[in-house]
Amino acid sequence: MTTADEGAGLRERKKRMTRQALRAAAVRLFTERGPACVTVEEICAEAGVSPRTFFNYFDSKEETLLPFTRDTREEVAGRVRARPPEEEPQEAVRAVVEESIARTVAGETWSQESALLRSNPQLLQRGMVAARTLNLALRDGLGERTGRGAEDPYVRLVAAVSVTAVHVAVNVWQGAVEERDMSQVLAEAFDGIERGLTPPQEA
Repeated sequence: MTTADEGAGLRERKKRMTRQALRAAAVRLFTERGPACVTVEEICAEAGVSPRTFFNYFDSKEETLLPFTRDTREEVAGRVRARPPEEEPQEAVRAVVEESIARTVAGETWSQESALLRSNPQLLQRGMVAARTLNLALRDGLGERTGRGAEDPYVRLVAAVSVTAVHVAVNVWQGAVEERDMSQVLAEAFDGIERGLTPPQEA
């Protein structure tokens, strides 16, 4: 590993730590006072960073609870490019998206984030921004991976279908009467795509 690689790795670790500190601060304050009563400045003070730093990672306070943000676009695209070459495009995208959600669910603050998202549906209104970010990231990664470019119709279709799977999974998860595993709900959505939208067999 070169010195440049080590430096890049250190920068990425620092970014992850800052991002997580902001997420944790937002969760604490949202849980205590409700999202509407918390400002970006208060989240920054809690996390020990400046508002300028906050907006390097997130476009709004609501985005701190969402897994895909402007800051993570290149990371997601890079992970799509780095998937094993024998994987089909949809397979590679599914693996990357499921890994991202699995990391979110495994995070220290997920139980609190989950409760906040369920009790404050308005927070997911920012999900449209996250969906666009994910779409662009998948297109970037697939465009380079396949050599077709991000504007290719096939690349755009694979990305759009995958983002739709995430959108449907989130809505199903949030509307479930009983607590469900978000990763499992997402897997079911992708399974439906891979079946060609054929309904699952009744048990």
